[in-house]
Amino acid sequence: MKTTRTFRIDVDLAERFNRITDVLMVNGSEVIRKLMEEYVEEKEEELKVKVEKIIEMRDNFPNNEEAYTVGKAENGKYFFAWGSEIPYKEKVPSYGIEDGENGISWHDTEKKAILEMKEAVKTWNSK
Repeated sequence: MKTTRTFRIDVDLAERFNRITDVLMVNGSEVIRKLMEEYVEEKEEELKVKVEKIIEMRDNFPNNEEAYTVGKAENGKYFFAWGSEIPYKEKVPSYGIEDGENGISWHDTEKKAILEMKEAVKTWNSK
């Protein structure tokens, strides 16, 4: 699924961009998407923090090769992570990701992170 985004750029830059994409016979939208993707990947990597310790992990939960994990990161904050990717990483995103499949939420205290994990386990078990 795609969405539309409006950008404001100088007319001169837009004209130069159009000249180049026309000469190269490339789709300008595809060029912009590729540049955005490269930028996002670079910044996502920069915004990761090292996991200092895993406090609690429920491995192979709620499904095989998935986990619920509470940990502490080098930024001094606590996290609850879930899914097949983030809970197993040595470095995790320093921002919240609530996408359902793989995610992470941040908390000021270990107690809050553990509470969120317990609520998620309880919700899953009540299905």
